[in-house]
Amino acid sequence: MGALTELTAEKYPGKAPALLFDDVPGYPGGFRTLYGHFTTLKRVALTLNIPLEEAENKVKLVKAYQDKWTNIKPIPYHFVADGPILENVLTGGDIDCFKFPVPRHHQRDKARFIGTAACVITKDPDRDWYNLGTYRSQVYDAATIGCQITEGKHGRIHRDKYFERGETMKVAIVVGQDPLLYLLSASQVPEGVSEYDYAGAILGEPYPVIKGVYTGFPVPANAEIVIEGDITPGDLLDEGPFGEWMGYYCSAPVKRPCVRVKSIMHRNQPILCCAPQHKPVDETVLLKAVAGSAAIWDALRLAGIPDIKGVWQHEGGMGVRFLVISIQQRYPGHARQVLHVASSCQAGAYNGKWVIVVDEDIDPSNMDQVMWALTTRFDPVDDIDIIKKAWSSGRDPLVQTGNFNNRILCDACIPYHRKLKGDFPVVVEVGAEETARLLEKWKGILF
Repeated sequence: MGALTELTAEKYPGKAPALLFDDVPGYPGGFRTLYGHFTTLKRVALTLNIPLEEAENKVKLVKAYQDKWTNIKPIPYHFVADGPILENVLTGGDIDCFKFPVPRHHQRDKARFIGTAACVITKDPDRDWYNLGTYRSQVYDAATIGCQITEGKHGRIHRDKYFERGETMKVAIVVGQDPLLYLLSASQVPEGVSEYDYAGAILGEPYPVIKGVYTGFPVPANAEIVIEGDITPGDLLDEGPFGEWMGYYCSAPVKRPCVRVKSIMHRNQPILCCAPQHKPVDETVLLKAVAGSAAIWDALRLAGIPDIKGVWQHEGGMGVRFLVISIQQRYPGHARQVLHVASSCQAGAYNGKWVIVVDEDIDPSNMDQVMWALTTRFDPVDDIDIIKKAWSSGRDPLVQTGNFNNRILCDACIPYHRKLKGDFPVVVEVGAEETARLLEKWKGILF
């Protein structure tokens, strides 16, 4: 299943179908797996309740999402009495994570991973804040799974607080859910705000939840599968390796906290949602590119930086590591300001590598245009900055001890002083009026 998903993503980049597998050998019919939630821009737009015409252009879709983000008014989730997730409740000796067709996604994965397109629900011990984050979960046995959470992520901050007090942390892991929750779970929702509340804002109504039978946490009433359990300080098992989103197996098995499962809730004929990672372009790239670009654009807005014309995290950088921003330069240092804020804001800090700023005549999502700007407007001596010891992770094959990396900032704009003087060479191109005239004349023939 994972191999087929990888092959279709490679054959149809940006257009791959979602794959729903049924009749998995060894499992009853109706116990299904779903891959490829976000392999097209149109499915991203549908999930975000954005008109499909906005998905015809990458930057246009990012801007539409950023506008939603800017004007969002969170709507608190709403408890309901019942939901499909309560059709089956397993506790005690009935708990069995292998009841579901959990795949071994890649040939070199150590084990089967039930959590790849998951929403891990944790609660801050100091306040009434439930966070949803996407973290991988390996299956050890019928009642034990993993929950690998990177430093700095909200779920990890919650876990660290419990562990510092010597306390067990309860967790609910949703492994089949509304794509909107999955998208938000993998996005940069502000600290202290629940992804449920953003989901409600996007849908225009409170998100329906029920109380988890073990944790009491709000879990999606319409979910497919929810696993609840405990993570206890010192209860460690070897976790990984797993083929990760940078396209490598970057780590040997590491002892990490595990989840002792206390309950499983699932629908009749449940769908296990999966998102195996591999070298670009995998099925999660567009999710990360759209969500990350919108969050960075909004961070630049909040920093008061004017005239941002477009933002795109390129697919070849896994939607995280090759960021291009288009601006209309307004003052000396404008481009450098954008570079440093974009690379250091919370939305852009994690695992970044390249940040490039270009002028407004460059489409930041068009790699040919970006490379043209780099090769004609960028000087490798004067137009480059390096940030050392930035926030990285073990996913990075070049990660430094302590989970640091270095990153490059490139100013590929026309030098501001030359732009003011008007002495930079004129671009060879068809003018706007001539373009409009020719498009009209040859409409239906060439265009």
